[in-house]
Amino acid sequence: MDREKSGGSEDSNDGPPIQATLVIRVWKDTESTEPFRARIIAGSSEDDEPTISYARGRAEVVAAVNRWLYSLPDV
Repeated sequence: MDREKSGGSEDSNDGPPIQATLVIRVWKDTESTEPFRARIIAGSSEDDEPTISYARGRAEVVAAVNRWLYSLPDV
């Protein structure tokens, strides 16, 4: 994938680096009528401890990702 089209390079010197991590683990809960489950772990170099949240649907995961993205500083 072309780095310019994908948002640039991690090596970019356009501003201070953003150091943040988002991990999403998805599984199926076979004992539930709504089986989609996800654990979302978000962390940054500024936080002492990562935050952990859980989702019970794709929309909740997308909402959590959007909250995380919008919490990042603009550079």
